[in-house]
Amino acid sequence: MQSLPKIRISFKETCTILSIGRDSLYKLIDNDPTFPRPIKDGITKQSAVYFDYQSLIQWWNQKQTTA
Repeated sequence: MQSLPKIRISFKETCTILSIGRDSLYKLIDNDPTFPRPIKDGITKQSAVYFDYQSLIQWWNQKQTTA
């Protein structure tokens, strides 16, 4: 059985899924060690940042069960 490819979602889409603003997402990245790490698409400072959808959903489900 083939595994599904990782689905990358943008910074903006991540904010929408979590119903939070950009500042709150930056705080999550900085302050929550369990939050999925962003994936940078390139080496320049202006390169797009993405998140792995599966990791994000797993993190969300874990937060819901511990809350």
